[in-house]
Amino acid sequence: MAFFMLLFLFMLLFTHTVWADTINLDVTYGYQNTAKAGRFLPLSVHIENTMDETFSGLIHVYMAQSDSNIVEYQYQSIVEGQSESDMNMTVSLGTGVNQLLVTAETRDGELLGSRRIGLDVAGSDAELILGLLSDHEEKLSYLNGIGINEGLLKTRTVNLDPETLPTDETKLDQLDVLLISDYTMSRMRENEANVILRWVDGGGILVLGTGALGEDALKPYFSDLLSQPLDPMEMSVNMGEEYNNGTPGSGSVTMMASPVYLASGREALFSDVIPIISTVPQGAGLIAVSGYNFCDIQRFATENIGYVDQLFTAILGQNRLNQLSVSASEKGLGQYWDIQNLMNQSDVRNLPAVPLYALVLVFYVFLVGPGSWYFLRNRGAAAYYRPVIVMLSLLATIVIWVLGMNTRFSGTFLTYARLEDVSEDSVDETDFINLRSPYASNYGINIRTEYFVYPVLKGSDYTGDITELRTREDLARTTIDYGRDHTTVSLKNTRPFRPAYFELHNKIPNSGGSFTAELSLTDGKLSGTIHNGTGSSLTDAALLIYGKLVKLGKLDAGQTIDVSSLEIRNVAVGDHAAIAALVTGSSGRGFLDYYLRHNLSGYFSGARLVGFVRDNSLGFLENQSLESYGVTMMVSSLPVNTTADGLYTYSALSTNPEADSGDYDLASNTISGSVPAVLTYHLGEDESIVRIRVESLEVSERAENQVSEVSPFRGSMSFYNYSTGGFDVIDVGKDGILSGEQLTPYLNAENVLKVRFVSRGDNSGSLTREYLPMLYVTAEAKHDRPPRIEYPLTILEQEDPEDTSDPSETAESGESSGTSETAESGDIPGTSETAESGDIPETSEILESSETAEIAGMTEASAASDMSEASDADQVIRITG
Repeated sequence: MAFFMLLFLFMLLFTHTVWADTINLDVTYGYQNTAKAGRFLPLSVHIENTMDETFSGLIHVYMAQSDSNIVEYQYQSIVEGQSESDMNMTVSLGTGVNQLLVTAETRDGELLGSRRIGLDVAGSDAELILGLLSDHEEKLSYLNGIGINEGLLKTRTVNLDPETLPTDETKLDQLDVLLISDYTMSRMRENEANVILRWVDGGGILVLGTGALGEDALKPYFSDLLSQPLDPMEMSVNMGEEYNNGTPGSGSVTMMASPVYLASGREALFSDVIPIISTVPQGAGLIAVSGYNFCDIQRFATENIGYVDQLFTAILGQNRLNQLSVSASEKGLGQYWDIQNLMNQSDVRNLPAVPLYALVLVFYVFLVGPGSWYFLRNRGAAAYYRPVIVMLSLLATIVIWVLGMNTRFSGTFLTYARLEDVSEDSVDETDFINLRSPYASNYGINIRTEYFVYPVLKGSDYTGDITELRTREDLARTTIDYGRDHTTVSLKNTRPFRPAYFELHNKIPNSGGSFTAELSLTDGKLSGTIHNGTGSSLTDAALLIYGKLVKLGKLDAGQTIDVSSLEIRNVAVGDHAAIAALVTGSSGRGFLDYYLRHNLSGYFSGARLVGFVRDNSLGFLENQSLESYGVTMMVSSLPVNTTADGLYTYSALSTNPEADSGDYDLASNTISGSVPAVLTYHLGEDESIVRIRVESLEVSERAENQVSEVSPFRGSMSFYNYSTGGFDVIDVGKDGILSGEQLTPYLNAENVLKVRFVSRGDNSGSLTREYLPMLYVTAEAKHDRPPRIEYPLTILEQEDPEDTSDPSETAESGESSGTSETAESGDIPGTSETAESGDIPETSEILESSETAEIAGMTEASAASDMSEASDADQVIRITG
């Protein structure tokens, strides 16, 4: 008997083992097993069915979240017996998640196979993941393993298969940069190109190399970026004078290349003042076009590894590099808190009417107190006082319950924030939702299959084996089941009102019309019209241009607005909350603040139209009605013409300035008011600059009174004089313009402008951040003049041949040529007395000149000698707000 019992147990164990291994799973993640937290993570699952019968079940992906909560993705799968299949999917990777569990299960939950995968997340935090698409990827090997941004980031290249490019932008989310070179763009499918463009709109960096291919490397999807056609020719491209090694021409590479001019773009790298790489913002991301093929510089870049650092610094800019250098885990957690703050909104219509409740309470107290007592006593029925009190209490309870019927949640409800990005061809919709229930029960919703659904995850602190959590029924569990008819989001074992955040994406063809505009911005004046061709009316509409804001108010469907008569005001580019407060005071303010911080945090070209729509429909729900409250915001990118009379205008911040000294923050264009700052502006080597306009910023009253003491810059501004070797305190007059001979001494051959900012004494607190004035450059339009070729390439700043002093050292010591006062002491020439007394005139009181002084022959000391003479006033500007 014992023998048969042991035999039975052995057969049962053997049967279980075979059953658990009938589905073999092989899983790879990311690109070449790279993973960055806080991003979408593509997974590739190879499924091998070793059974004779067909496997028709679910592929599950489990990950642990904080407090051992489980997030589960479910994908339907059918694999014939004795065959194999591949499945690709994308999951949202939260901060701290270091393992995934992938299982094959029947629809009844029976386990057929499993695979636990450890993720190397920490190793990818300090890496710049660089995707490569090329027919000769081996010639781009020099891009791998290079330290950039002073060693804070290390490049890691991954190769993309040209035959299986992603068909969903989330599958590119693990990449920081996508570089395409030596690749004929016409081989790419249209949907694949659109995926790349949507990825760039979300913040990706796309770098395109051309070389001998010319526009074939761009057509048909990216050739519209060009303002002038490419003209490939054999050129000796100067890679930088620092690579000459004492031998003339050793810093050059002879190859097929072309000058690159982009519409609304800026030049990043030059070869003999010919722009060889240019960049243009695209949504929250950036597109760079190179006139040469990156495969052609393999030998040079291998021998000069510092060039890769220089290349990415020039293309990405210091601000983007600093953002990429922040831990991916830290950014992912920040994203969660931002969405949590965004979703902390309530329907004010459900708030109780406090005065009504107060009136009921006063009336109840009166009844149960003196009212009923005197009424019963006068009728000789005082003995019934206690039963009457009980009855009145029950009646009051019923009244309160009835009054609160509209303030209570009867079932599952959600809050949402919907963003609709409208273009001529499509509408890109993003929904953030917070799904909750007033009861500790299981609940869920069905979402239409055309929406991609991902949870917004806080992170994980679980360090055990995730396989131990899979079957536990006591844990909170969030499940996303991607079915054929709809996607089901379900939550189990949750406490009442527990928030559950999700992000939904959908892009559909635009059949309802778009926004169109004919806008022109010259000399700080905006003209033209905006037409609302959609079927939706906007409230609190506004036009956002980098550093500027135009409030439109209500924009009805079919309406055309002439913006020429509207006020255009300067705003602080980094104070997103203040800009949102200027646009709207409604519940959409927080949403606009979120959009600005995540989509328009850096320089952008053109204009963005924003506005709010009264639309309470939940188009993402599949045949389901829920109590909901939220806000819908529409945005649209509009072109702006900045060219007039053969001249065009651009912001000096379109290329990142360098901080030679002081505490400067590029993202917000602010400095610390406690120390002077010297900034170097690269205005474009090949530009024929006509004038520079200085515009001070305006901020809201809230911004001026906040704890961080952010305020407009008030103080003196000096330009470095390349003729004298010192800083001149400059007066640009009431119109804020420097031109002609006034400007000549302050620009070197590479159009580099150095500016020193010194805050006045009453704003120099240790916490003070001050918004700097904006510099706008007007230059001759490129098609009206031939390129200048007589000056050498300068990627990094070079000293003027006739100037042996170091301007940054001059700024710190204050002992520049012909300068007697020091900036650090606050004794700015010509301003020390007024600065100390605090009696500095406001912007409207900037000194006027009766005649133009010969600035090149004057120093700050000479300007300080006689401030009362109007002839010297042309050298003084004080920005006081």
